[in-house]
Amino acid sequence: MLLDAYGRPVRTQDLTREKAAPTLAGVRTIWTDTVASGLTPYKLAGLLRSATEGDHDAYLTLAEEMEERDLHYACELGKRKLAVARLPASVEAVSDKPRDIEIADAVRSLLKRSGFRFLVKDLLDALGKGFSVAEIIWDRTGSRWWPGRYEWRDPHFFQFDQVARREVRLRDLEHGIDGAPLAPFGFIVHVPKIKSGIPIRGGLARLAAWAFMCKGYTVKDWMAFCEIYGMPLRLGKYRSGASAEDIDVLKMAVANLGSDAAAVFPESMLIELIERKGTGGETVFQVLADHLDAQISKGILGQTASASGTSGKLGDEKLQAEVRDDIRDDDAEQLEDTLQRDLIKPFVDLNFGPQEAYPTLQLRAPDAEDTAALADALAKLVPLGLRVEQSVIRDKFGLPDPDKNAKPEDLLGPPVVAPGGAVPGQAPDLNRARPGEAQRSLALNAEQQATPDTAERLADKLGRESLPAMAAMIAPIAELVRTSGSLEEIRAGIEKLAGNIPLADMGTLMAQAMALANLAGRAEVLDGD
Repeated sequence: MLLDAYGRPVRTQDLTREKAAPTLAGVRTIWTDTVASGLTPYKLAGLLRSATEGDHDAYLTLAEEMEERDLHYACELGKRKLAVARLPASVEAVSDKPRDIEIADAVRSLLKRSGFRFLVKDLLDALGKGFSVAEIIWDRTGSRWWPGRYEWRDPHFFQFDQVARREVRLRDLEHGIDGAPLAPFGFIVHVPKIKSGIPIRGGLARLAAWAFMCKGYTVKDWMAFCEIYGMPLRLGKYRSGASAEDIDVLKMAVANLGSDAAAVFPESMLIELIERKGTGGETVFQVLADHLDAQISKGILGQTASASGTSGKLGDEKLQAEVRDDIRDDDAEQLEDTLQRDLIKPFVDLNFGPQEAYPTLQLRAPDAEDTAALADALAKLVPLGLRVEQSVIRDKFGLPDPDKNAKPEDLLGPPVVAPGGAVPGQAPDLNRARPGEAQRSLALNAEQQATPDTAERLADKLGRESLPAMAAMIAPIAELVRTSGSLEEIRAGIEKLAGNIPLADMGTLMAQAMALANLAGRAEVLDGD
């Protein structure tokens, strides 16, 4: 029986059916009322308190409207989301065993399928609201289980449990106030831990809500100020004893003089235009608005340099470019855990069965210096016998897997060495040593020996034929050195091996070498005569 990360049994027959689709009416309707319009300190305090107590509808609506109404908040929150969404995703296999490599390759294919990047962005909506839920609609038409699509679900469709207020549950008429538990393997629930406490109090929208409200008041007053800024004060005077009708006429004249720049009034009345003196009153609104924007930037990005254009010091100005590295990496690691638990584990369990360990997803920023050092290390260590999984190295360099149907000549690889040591398409290397012969460094214009003599050919032949015999003699000694802990153990082991080392083959080769050398010498003497 398959179990999810929380030990609940999985019903595979339900995985292809939607469970949290919106409805025209009921508890999962897409229609919501506005909250930001007419927001007051009293209303804001009330909705934040209600969210803490379990009714978070108004708070979620406000969080959505903040991204739509405040350009600065939307920009800063978007930076933090994109800093993680644009990180390359890589997968590390559990080991180099063929089965583990096969599972890791399948997970890599999962991450490359359409919809994964949109899924990452949808899950990062939790940064603002405190949580985000995406539903997986699985597809079983092929030989494997694959996510057919990922559907972001409106957070209004969900609620937290009534006791700890940490478990996300689906709002459902059948389950009433408690909500329905989420179906195993059916949902991806991302609850970032930005601060300790219940999740609904951890969203960045709650942190920025007060600055958003105050900025709304500031901008409203600023616009009213701009509407009359620079216009002279219009002062209407009427004589004592003027009737109420005359006063109304004067009021209308003053008003028309401001909007139409023309007015008609009785001769007995007087209108004075008083020029404004002094400047700088308009900067009060700008300073306050900039101050509130700076507080929002600090809360979301941890700095203000990328928003205000001023330089700052966090030990290194490069860390203030967009999103601080520590904030970005923490967001990425938390998202890794969520995808590992709610996507990769279900995918592996459905297709390969439960595993003791699973491939690891990593969202990491590429580092050009690290890849250069890695390439240099591989060039030195692989020829010495280091074995490295090719798929892991391709992921680190951001290279795709080669096409299985590609022709060998279309793929990069080590040069093919033809028999005799020549590389096709290249001029022969005059300095290349023959098998069994030491490398000789010769200048291209040096006098070369046209044909090796008989002794050299015999030495090459015997050198090649003696390799198996030499390997058989050396192998037991090499194993003894590898497993021994001291020189005394090696000495004692060699004494025991003395009678077991195969010397017959080497003796036969030596006898053959002596005979051939004798015959070769006689042949040269006869040729000389």
